Amino acid sequence: MDEKEPLGLAILGAGTIGTIHSLCVADVPGVQVRAVWSRTFSRAQELAARVGGQAYESLEEALAAPDVDVAVICTPTFLHEPHTLAAINAGKHVICEKPLARDLKSAETIIEASQKAGVQLHVAHVVRFFPEFRRLHDLVQEGVVGQPALVRMARVAPFPRGSGGWHNQLELSGGVVLDMGIHDLDWLLWTLGPAERVYARGLYSSPERPSYLDYGLITARFANGAMAHVEASWAEVGDFRVFGEVSGDKGLLTYDSLNSTALSVELRQPPEAPGVQVPTSYTTKSPYALQMEHFAACIRGEEDPLITPEEAFQALRLALAALEAMESNQPVAL
Repeated sequence: MDEKEPLGLAILGAGTIGTIHSLCVADVPGVQVRAVWSRTFSRAQELAARVGGQAYESLEEALAAPDVDVAVICTPTFLHEPHTLAAINAGKHVICEKPLARDLKSAETIIEASQKAGVQLHVAHVVRFFPEFRRLHDLVQEGVVGQPALVRMARVAPFPRGSGGWHNQLELSGGVVLDMGIHDLDWLLWTLGPAERVYARGLYSSPERPSYLDYGLITARFANGAMAHVEASWAEVGDFRVFGEVSGDKGLLTYDSLNSTALSVELRQPPEAPGVQVPTSYTTKSPYALQMEHFAACIRGEEDPLITPEEAFQALRLALAALEAMESNQPVAL
């Protein structure tokens, strides 16, 4: 890749998150969307027309495009493994939406394939790029609350309506814990270090759970002695919201998106149409743009990754352990 040439992206998946990644490129110097592919060609055409890329009917053709350097995997979770491996086999660097995969074996396969091929693999745990969550992390690391003792985190939203209703199929999506709660689990691992035990209860623990409702309440103990309660909900009637607190022996930090315009929400599609609520308004540059800037700098060799594939693997491991605890109604040791 010529360092003087823009970094060319192939966006794989033209849903909500593929659209967000594509649109944020306009705010990232030296990066361009060159190719767009979707399982529904008309959606690829619509997105490509908005961002100036070329729509492809074939995944293989999109990845074979000579002006593509990086594949951005924005397809549903259960397709991450085949689509990521296809990109790696095509010699492209990869930016994969979280979670890295639906299961640990698939995640291991992806990581090993990227290492063998000598391409970079980045996992889009975008919460690390939200200024408020980065500041919260830094304050805890600086000892502002002293020794962390208890963390409470909540991330709640209405049920998402992805194509084919795949979010409502646990075997495909991993439910709210794997799709949305993993954001907070990753933040906890990043901030507090490794987890030792996890217990969880939720709607997915029962085969009689209501359709299009999902809720998880996770309790985790960390090696440093801290404990965390994480609430993840797709059972809300209101808008997307995050809130919580970090307490230690010297103080308390709190946050609530209701008190900050940084996490206000806009629906990209009418409520009756398929769509996913995500934070899309910010007081500074979009975290998605900041994330893309960082990944591009890593691919050019200018920065070290803020999140490694191994860290993304550990976040997946903790989320899957929470699902296991829900199913067994027993704590799971890590």
